[in-house]
Amino acid sequence: MKSLLHKLLLASLLIILLPMGLAIFWSSQTLTAILERRFAEKSDAQAEQLKLLLSERQETATGLVQWIAEMPGVTDALIKKDRARLFQHLLPLVGSVQLDFIEILDREGKIFLRVHDPTVYGDAPALAKDVQGLLLGTGEMSNYGIEERAGRAYLRAAEAIEGDGVIGVVSAGYALNRDLVKKLEQVAGGKVAITAGGHLYTADGPGKPARQAAAADGSQASEQQWHREGPSPSLEIRLPLVTDRGTEGTISVFYPSREMTAAIGSLQTALFSVALLGAALAFSISWLLSRRLTRPLKELVRGTEEVAAGNYSVPVKTDSADEIGALAASFNRMLEELRRSKAEVESYRLELERKFAERSDELAETEKKREAMAHMIAHDLKNPLLGIKKTLERLDQSPPEGDSAHRRRIRQDLLSASDLVIGMVNEMLDIYRSDFGDLPLSLSPLRAEELVQASLRILGPEIEEKQIEVIVRSDPAQISLLGDKRRLTRLLINLLSNAIKFSPQSGRIFLSTSLPEPQPGNGRQVAIRIEDEGTGIPEPDLPRIFDAFYSRDQGGLDAGTGLGLPYCKLVAEAHNGKIWAENRRSGGLSVSVALPAHMETEQQTYAH
Repeated sequence: MKSLLHKLLLASLLIILLPMGLAIFWSSQTLTAILERRFAEKSDAQAEQLKLLLSERQETATGLVQWIAEMPGVTDALIKKDRARLFQHLLPLVGSVQLDFIEILDREGKIFLRVHDPTVYGDAPALAKDVQGLLLGTGEMSNYGIEERAGRAYLRAAEAIEGDGVIGVVSAGYALNRDLVKKLEQVAGGKVAITAGGHLYTADGPGKPARQAAAADGSQASEQQWHREGPSPSLEIRLPLVTDRGTEGTISVFYPSREMTAAIGSLQTALFSVALLGAALAFSISWLLSRRLTRPLKELVRGTEEVAAGNYSVPVKTDSADEIGALAASFNRMLEELRRSKAEVESYRLELERKFAERSDELAETEKKREAMAHMIAHDLKNPLLGIKKTLERLDQSPPEGDSAHRRRIRQDLLSASDLVIGMVNEMLDIYRSDFGDLPLSLSPLRAEELVQASLRILGPEIEEKQIEVIVRSDPAQISLLGDKRRLTRLLINLLSNAIKFSPQSGRIFLSTSLPEPQPGNGRQVAIRIEDEGTGIPEPDLPRIFDAFYSRDQGGLDAGTGLGLPYCKLVAEAHNGKIWAENRRSGGLSVSVALPAHMETEQQTYAH
């Protein structure tokens, strides 16, 4: 019996400790790999923020030089060699954009004006090949790359200024210096080193010759490399420095892994402690189980019958210490494992049901958005398509030998309405692809009168059909704003279409544009108001008319899908404006839109 006891004890220890040791070893390696991978993923995500920052700066510099090159005052001042006038044109840019320099070169390649240092002019710096190409008229429209001058490197954008041929070049950009590197370190959360043009730029000092320049293979993917030598391992994330010329350097971000190394050490210590504790427990349990080997067979048979019947809650009870008792103890452990496995399976089943329900809700929400988009497309296309139909009817009714100017105006109306339909389809597709995100705007200075006339021209057939008189007022006569012409035109079309639809036959619609006094803390705004002589909106419903799918009952009239006014609100807020509605005292509804005024309008207003 003693020999059997020792054998059972040794076998039990091997059965328990060997898998436990392998499991602990595997867990240690796996958890270490997981910690390193998560650290690398987190570091890579932080490093990717540098790409966004550099991309924003590239867009700022490129957009600025293109805007300056197209300013009429800049071209005139450069032609007339009027440096003071040119400086006045560009002076507002010094405080409005974060650039290290804005520079104008004449056609000989000499500095005509440097905005941040207007006393520097007449110098003839060594120009990059792309800038020389711009002066010769052989370069591309816009160039963004690295330029070295007097031992300093710059990330700069350049654009040709055209008059009678190429008369100069405007360039603007940022210096590769400690301030830029410190800004990048704040964004990335680690030490940053930039290698460009054979020099290394860090936050510790100016550019130094690099020991080994990074190979510019044109790849725009980031790379990771662990530096495990030394007492403080670190992870290096290498990002390509991409310009219009391709990859001109690399940006290395170093993340120290002291905390991760400490966590791995603590984890291994804890696993070792667990292994020792498990070994002690295994030895104790094996000793006790090995002494209980003589459980009565009857009790064991009863237990097996209960298990066969599906009852796992009745253990086999025995006080025997012989081989039969050990077998009964093993049988009881088997019951416990079966109960735990059954509970895990049930828990897994409930988790699957929960995830299935969540996925069903997501699919239902996606289908709802798809249907809403289909309604919005149909609603927004209805008005211009109706205008096209009415215009075609007018064209068909006019004799071929009739007034050519009249037929030309009809064809122009058809082209305008067709362009609007195409633009609306493209915009709807953009909104659908972005899952109803922020509207991408194409901003440009435009006159309020242009928006009004374009909208009235598209809705001309509907206005004529109901014999509506549209009274247009503007105070002052010329009002300019900065906005997306196509979307603002659609906004006015929706508002005018609603006013036409709910106005009585031969009624009047009042459309006014004005420049109200600015409120404290706000800039100058353009106010557009459209008033009709319909029945108005019940006061309790006024706060809800800009909600999706809301529509008012107007005596059997087709109220549409209820997406027109919500779209107007979306466009107004995308322009940092607002829209609201109120009932008129004399009857009807008044809808007002406030949009930021263009700087030109504000200057003209204050000049008067």
